[in-house]
Amino acid sequence: MSKKMIAPLILCPMLLLSACGGTSNTPAAPEKVTPVEVKKDPVTLTVYFQYPNDWPEEEFMKTFAEPLMKKYSHMTIKYIPGGKLSELIAAGQQIDIVFASIGKVAESLMDYKLETDITAMMKKNNYNTNHLDQTMVDAAKQIAGGGMYGLPVYTMPQAIYYNKDLFDKFGVPYPKDGLSWDQVYDLSKSLTRNEGGVQYYGFGTSYGHLAMLNQQSIPIVYTDTKRSTFDKDEKWRSFADNLIRFYKLPGYDKVDPGKISEPNERNRFFKDRTMAMFLGISAQYQAQEIGNMNWDLASAPTLKEAPGLGLQPYPVYFYVASTSKYKDQAFDAISYLTTPEYQIQQIKDGKFVTALSDNEIRKQFGSSNPLYTGKNVKALQPSKYAPVASVNKYNGPNNGEMVTIVRDVVYNGKDINTALREAAERVNKKIDTAEAASK
Repeated sequence: MSKKMIAPLILCPMLLLSACGGTSNTPAAPEKVTPVEVKKDPVTLTVYFQYPNDWPEEEFMKTFAEPLMKKYSHMTIKYIPGGKLSELIAAGQQIDIVFASIGKVAESLMDYKLETDITAMMKKNNYNTNHLDQTMVDAAKQIAGGGMYGLPVYTMPQAIYYNKDLFDKFGVPYPKDGLSWDQVYDLSKSLTRNEGGVQYYGFGTSYGHLAMLNQQSIPIVYTDTKRSTFDKDEKWRSFADNLIRFYKLPGYDKVDPGKISEPNERNRFFKDRTMAMFLGISAQYQAQEIGNMNWDLASAPTLKEAPGLGLQPYPVYFYVASTSKYKDQAFDAISYLTTPEYQIQQIKDGKFVTALSDNEIRKQFGSSNPLYTGKNVKALQPSKYAPVASVNKYNGPNNGEMVTIVRDVVYNGKDINTALREAAERVNKKIDTAEAASK
């Protein structure tokens, strides 16, 4: 039976009943009722973010605030880009929403008791997390001890940015997706050289972020004991050995030990253009950094025993602040930012790498942005993230210890076991101090 015949057949009994009643009047068509939009009281929501260079006000308003205000006409979004939270809170500044990466959740939220569990709001609004990447959801639950303080909206990419001109200069084949760490090391050996009085480097990254997001899912600090794992988990040795070998190649010995940190590594790649590959895992680089470089992308290196497995994700969550007088409205705002309705255009524009799990949506990244035309954008996000290690407020602040470990071994002549033990001692001391201060 065709679909067009269904309505008449359903109506036939009604017509028969009318005829049996002895009247030929045709029933009047029901009036078309236009739903009345329920007006909501105007509300102003203030959003705080710690790092204004990452999201300048104009870019924040265009990417987040304007779509929110278009969706919710009763909302006005105000933005506080940076500033000391302690001073803002002391001055009585209203804060309704905080957004921060998983590594900065302590200093942007928990250190100031701004967290609030949104589980009841999720239930009230029939909000479920099935459309989100579950690794990022699991991380959020770890932060909140089983609850949820916020929702993941986007995540940092994890990919090798590479300078094609340097590969061409030295006749080295471009990196491909799915390379192991050993294969990337071999490429780095071929590219780390001094030519024409210029020192070139094969590979660089942010060691602290790499430690926090490691593919072996080693925690930096145990959540239950609040003790460092650097001297407890044997896997740290293999992790450190893998990383340190890159910095023992001839040429790195000429680098000032104080300049092997992430900002200097990044500058060697984007600004000086003396580095061939940079594993970007802590930020998404835009046209102002890339400039006129002849560049492309390859997926992050993988462990040979776990091919295809990415690093742990580095998501950015939007949190409802405990100080907000408008928690329900703040939840409406952050939940909307996780919808395909909002996200798809931002993804097409290449504004961020999504926290949504839908691969068809992920594939649309950068499709409307000329910066990514012809680029291997699928490399920015793995098909499978490594399981999230122990997530707590001490992981992020202490991931920088990996920088000191690298320096101690490469430049200060310490053996790896000593460097790891001393790092653990420093971390434990900082935790003890923080715990004592909070009592």
